Amino acid sequence: MTTLKLGKRCSLEDAGAIIAKFKEYSFDDLHRLFREGKPPSFDEIEGYTAGSFLVLNPKAGWWRKAALAIAFDNPLARWTGKRFISTFDGEKKGEGTNLFRNRFFPQRFGINTFIEKSLFDQKPCLAVTYPHFPSSLFGLRDELKRIDDGVFLGQGHHRFPWGKGYSLQGYFLLCALNRSG
Repeated sequence: MTTLKLGKRCSLEDAGAIIAKFKEYSFDDLHRLFREGKPPSFDEIEGYTAGSFLVLNPKAGWWRKAALAIAFDNPLARWTGKRFISTFDGEKKGEGTNLFRNRFFPQRFGINTFIEKSLFDQKPCLAVTYPHFPSSLFGLRDELKRIDDGVFLGQGHHRFPWGKGYSLQGYFLLCALNRSG
């Protein structure tokens, strides 16, 4: 019989403090942390997470920064994390959604989740893709690694419809929230 170890979960207040700590890290520091991370299991990340953008790639163009701000960080649609709904294991893709501080559409931009090699370091990560329009048109892909119990560092990647490769846009952080709310 195997024992299942569930990841640490925290309150919204604790998640805010954790996120604030990681916002002090440089882009290069986050590279190192991401390389050292491990792919999360579904049990560790299942349910609601609190999230925030940490830092954008200093080499990203102004228009990419503006597009990110319009889509995810404006007063009408502030991104607050992700919700992981179904398990990802083996060949099976999981499902989830993005969470927003918005009274009318608090969950949107559905996601598919699966374990795959990272574009960044070719080591296993939790890959997150956006199968629905308009996200699929813009070639979005996130990659997540567990860097501490209940703490997941993410990279956001973008690919133009006419492009062949992805480029790293920046880092974000997710904290697994208590299941009680």
